[in-house]
Amino acid sequence: MTHAPPASDAASTGNDTEVGNAEGGLEQDPVSKVTLITGATGFLGRHLVAALAGSLDGLEPSRTTGNREVHVLSNHPEPSFEGVAPSAVTPHRVDLHDGPAVTMLMQELQPDELFHLAWFNGESAGRYADPANHDWVVIAEHLVDAFAAAGGRRAVIAGSCIEYGPEGGVLSEDGPVDPDTVYGRCKLDAGLRALAVADDVPGLSVAVARIFFVLGRFEEPNRLVPHIIRQLLNEDPAELSAGTQRRDYMHAWDVALGLIAIADSNLRGYVNLGLGEPVTVKTLSQMIGDAVGRPDLLWFGARPGGADTAEEITADITKITEATNWRPTLDLAAASADVVKWWTKQLGH
Repeated sequence: MTHAPPASDAASTGNDTEVGNAEGGLEQDPVSKVTLITGATGFLGRHLVAALAGSLDGLEPSRTTGNREVHVLSNHPEPSFEGVAPSAVTPHRVDLHDGPAVTMLMQELQPDELFHLAWFNGESAGRYADPANHDWVVIAEHLVDAFAAAGGRRAVIAGSCIEYGPEGGVLSEDGPVDPDTVYGRCKLDAGLRALAVADDVPGLSVAVARIFFVLGRFEEPNRLVPHIIRQLLNEDPAELSAGTQRRDYMHAWDVALGLIAIADSNLRGYVNLGLGEPVTVKTLSQMIGDAVGRPDLLWFGARPGGADTAEEITADITKITEATNWRPTLDLAAASADVVKWWTKQLGH
C-alpha cells in the first residue's frame, strides 16, 4: 500500500475505458507472448509470478487466457519463486537504474507485455518521504519508453491509492488526486509519464493499477500484518492503536489476479484494485488473532493513532468489475487465515 513535475494541486484522473470481448478481455493470440515482470522478487511480484507461471498451495489458480513466456528482471543472481518450477521463469539480472542495460535487454527480449511492479524499497518508517522515490519516476518513464521502442504492446504499471491524497473516502478513478507525500507524488508522476508514452506510441496501451491495502505471503516482517502474526505466534502481545480507521484490504493473490485481468482487457488509464469493502484495522487484527488462536494478546489502544490518518480509504472497483470477469477470490477472514498459515510454517510453529 503504489507527473510531469510532482502534482500537488487537485486534478481529475478520469480516463476512457474500452471494454474488450464478451469475456472482458482482448482477443488472445494463440502464440505465446513474452511477458516481462519487474519487482518480481518483491511482495506483490512473487504472487504475480506464481499466478502467471505456477500456483500457490491453497489459493485458486489464475484463469488468464493466452500463453505467456514469463521473464523476470531482478538484481538477485538466482531468484527462486515459491510454487513455480525454475524452468517456468527466465530471470535477467539487470539494475533498473542502468538505463542502457534496460534498453539493451528490451531490444534483445522484445517483450509483448510488461508488468512494472518495482519501486524504491527503503526503511518502512521513512519510505514515504525519501528523496530516492524520485529516481523511480525516471526509471518508470525510461522502462516504458524502452519497452515501446522494442515493440511492446501492453503495459500494466503498479500505482497506489496513496496517489489520491490524505482526504480518503470511497475513491474512484475520476476523482481528484492531491498526494501529500513524496512517495504519493512520485507514484502519480510515474503513472502520468507512462500514460504519456502510450499517447505518443501507436499500438501501445498502458493501464495504471491503483492498488489499495494488501496483505499476503512474502510481506516484510515489520509491516503491520506480519508484525501482529509474529508477535502472537511467539506468544508476545501486539501493541496497537485503537484501530478505528477503515481500510480496504485485499490478499496479494487477488491483486495479482487483478493485474492479469487488467492486462488481458482493453482497460486503459487508471484502474482501482481493491476489495471494495472497508474494514477497521481493529477488525482485521481480530481476524488475525482468531486465526492464530490468541486474540487475548491484541492490546488495542497501547499505541497512539496517526493524527492525520483518514477515517476511511476504500476503492470504488466498478471500473474493473464492469470491464473484466475479475472478482476477489478470498474474503478478509480467509485471507487472514492464509497469511497466518504461511507465517506459522515460516516460523516453524
